[in-house]
Order: sequence, then C-alpha cells, then structure tokens
Amino acid sequence: MAENIVTFVQDLRTASRSLTRAKGLTVTVILTLALGIGANAAMFSLVRAVLLRPLVNRDEDKLIYIRQSAPGMGVDNVTFSMPEIGDLSTRVKTLSSFGDFSVIPFTIVGLGEPRTVQAGVAGGSYFQVMGLRPVLGRLLDKHDDGPKAAGAVVLTYRFWDSLG
Repeated sequence: MAENIVTFVQDLRTASRSLTRAKGLTVTVILTLALGIGANAAMFSLVRAVLLRPLVNRDEDKLIYIRQSAPGMGVDNVTFSMPEIGDLSTRVKTLSSFGDFSVIPFTIVGLGEPRTVQAGVAGGSYFQVMGLRPVLGRLLDKHDDGPKAAGAVVLTYRFWDSLG
C-alpha cells in the first residue's frame, strides 16, 4: 500500500515537471479538462431538470393520494363522487386540505373533426393544494366550485399548442 502511494507521488512529480516544460500542452490539457467538466455538468443539470426530477409541488413530501377500489367490479381505482369528497373533507381531521382531481374523457367539437381527449376535473382547491401557478391567466379557486359556478377551463401548454 505504501509503495503504491510513493509511486503515485513520483508519477505526479514527473507529470508536473513535464507540464511545466511544455506550457502550450499544459494550457491545452487544462482547457480540455475544464470544457469537458463544464459540458458534463451542464448536460447532467439539463437531464436532471427535464427527465429525472418530477413536477415540483409545494410540500410534495406531505402530499398523499387517496383512492378507493371496487373489487366486485374488478376496478382498482374508482372515482369518488362529490358527496364522498365532501364527507372526506369534513370528517378527516388529520389532513390539512383536500385537492380533488379525476380524469375523464371529453369530446371536443367545433375545432375541425370531433376528437376525444383525456381531461382532468379538478376542485377549486386542487391547484392551491398542489402549489401550482399559471403561466398565463388564472387557475381554479373556491369560487369555481358548486352548481351555480360559471364554467372554467385550465389548459396545459401542450394541449393549447396543439390547437394550433
């Protein structure tokens, strides 16, 4: 082990003497290493931000997903009804807030050929609970809940861009 350390130190001395004699080579080696390390760090940051990291929600470590199943119907994830969501939000005291969301298919007409899209139906508190902010316009809030509320739509950028 000690021999390996001595050999390594000797190799470092030899390399440093060689680099001090060839200044052009030294500059080239240092610049190449700096560019390689910088490019690697930039690519890692980009891949991490775009692919590896999920959407960032406020307090995401405190978010939970509640679902119900109907084994008799062979369904693992049954949508809660509005009365069930109301019951949960009033009776469960260990959760600070509810952000209800479900996915259902909608048919869009009036923009060329009718097409079916998967759409999310969210309660007015959903976006606040998730800590999300709009890029443009506004998100739903408590005034958008209830039978007398005016209809409101929140579009993702990808869907808005596909409308063309």
